[in-house]
Amino acid sequence: MTQFPPPFNPEQLIRDRFEKAGVVLDSLERRDFPEETIFIARVPQADLEQATELGNRLDQALQQHGFDGFVTVRQASGQPSHATIEKEVTVTDKRATELVNLLTARSRTSQVQPSLSYIPDTAQNISTVTTSRHHLIFGRRGAGKTALMVEAKKMIENDGGISTWTNIQTLRHETAGRAFMYLCKQLCETMQIRYRTQDRTPAIVPLVTALADDLDRLLISATTPDTEVLRVVPRAQAILSRFLLSNALRLFIFIDDLHYLPVREQPKFLDLVHGMVRDCDAWLKVAAIKHLARWFQASPPLGLQTGHDANHIELDLTLQKPSQAKDFLETMLRSYAKHVGIRSIHRILSPSALDRLVLASGAVPRDYLVLSASTIRQAQLREKSRVAGVQDVNKASGDAAKVKIAELEDDAASLGGNTRPIARALQILREFCIDTFKCSYFRVDFRDKETDTEEYAMMQSLMDLRLLHLINGSLSDEREAGRRSEVFMLDLSQYSGQRLKKKLNVLDFEKGTIVLKQTGTSAAKRVGDSPSKLVQLLRRGPLFRLDRLKDKAIPPTAPP
Repeated sequence: MTQFPPPFNPEQLIRDRFEKAGVVLDSLERRDFPEETIFIARVPQADLEQATELGNRLDQALQQHGFDGFVTVRQASGQPSHATIEKEVTVTDKRATELVNLLTARSRTSQVQPSLSYIPDTAQNISTVTTSRHHLIFGRRGAGKTALMVEAKKMIENDGGISTWTNIQTLRHETAGRAFMYLCKQLCETMQIRYRTQDRTPAIVPLVTALADDLDRLLISATTPDTEVLRVVPRAQAILSRFLLSNALRLFIFIDDLHYLPVREQPKFLDLVHGMVRDCDAWLKVAAIKHLARWFQASPPLGLQTGHDANHIELDLTLQKPSQAKDFLETMLRSYAKHVGIRSIHRILSPSALDRLVLASGAVPRDYLVLSASTIRQAQLREKSRVAGVQDVNKASGDAAKVKIAELEDDAASLGGNTRPIARALQILREFCIDTFKCSYFRVDFRDKETDTEEYAMMQSLMDLRLLHLINGSLSDEREAGRRSEVFMLDLSQYSGQRLKKKLNVLDFEKGTIVLKQTGTSAAKRVGDSPSKLVQLLRRGPLFRLDRLKDKAIPPTAPP
């Protein structure tokens, strides 16, 4: 059956474009005339200039869709003037408090609470994740995995597709087979809802109902034999294929937080779901923390094989490209600020504080938003403060360490283990950097990474928890050609608090450039404003041997 595209919805296009641009749309009025349609978009005075430019681009977009109409922008009634919005905004202003509350409430995205204003990442992953291909979406906690999938779900449904959403955290104590059956039950409900308003009952409906009833019977039992689960796969595949073909539909199955399922169960679960959607117009979008996920096992072959069955989407904005990360993160923060009437974030956060926030968050979007809120709160506690500064970021970062350690406990629980090895690794790294070498960053040799895989896995766990950040993924050695290392930086929370520790050699971020400075002294800072200068700065980091994370430690190696 030929699949026809859904009808063009100009209002939805306009609303989506305004939302993505971070422009507050107070109202949108449509006026139809015999030869054209006019859309009147009313926005706050502060957004008039940006909204007018956006309206001009939308005129062209409407024409490209064959729609005779245009957008005109007007100031919303009762809105304060641009001068009023910009004047008097300090950290003590009620709008700053409103921003703190908004950042705190909306920093965590879910299916029921999407991003306040979705900001596409620089890799334009939203266009990738909406394609007809299975995808594994990886990123640290807070990197934007859920936000990406929520936005993709909205776009897919606006284009006439259908979707389901399963959060594995809810099923974290289930086996792979039972988690799969819960997902199947959700698919049955989606199909039943589709037919609920139709006058006639297609022949497939009794099949869907019978499958749903059998799933209920199996799930009500305390345990479910694997043989029963395996029988569901071909049955569900036949029903799903018939449903999608007969309705000319495309289905997207969103699976969030796969890593909450026990590691040994993850390939089994994905294998069952993959078997159900084979030869169907149905596509899996699976999000997880990479180091905690196992999506394929070779013997026996189970799960989704990279490159063959599914592609990867990597979301982490690392500190390897700090300027790019800064632009993205500040665009995101500005969109939140505009919602409370703050035109410029520089009214409440100093330029140096904004730079430090990139470093303190490790370029993780959720951490950036949460730390921004905490930083403003810290500034509000200071007498006569007008703008949040670097010292406020340092204090907020130190306080955030407790939250990250709590997340370490959660991750260990999800793996059925304990936190001692990873917590011990963090302590060893901290003593190595801060106490022994008085340096906030260090190098790890590629050869150690390949030979000491278990110890490197601990490093990955610390990266996933944002207690360690990758600065450079392949640094050449100054003395030995062909020898390379990775460069890591301790999270700011590990050496900051009310003030940075004295006489530490720390990497900082200033005006788009990585610099090396010594805290609490008048020593001149070294600026990495060229690739060669940055390489020289990074080579000064001490070399950390992964053997130190074993029970029998070996002496550290000083920088050349």
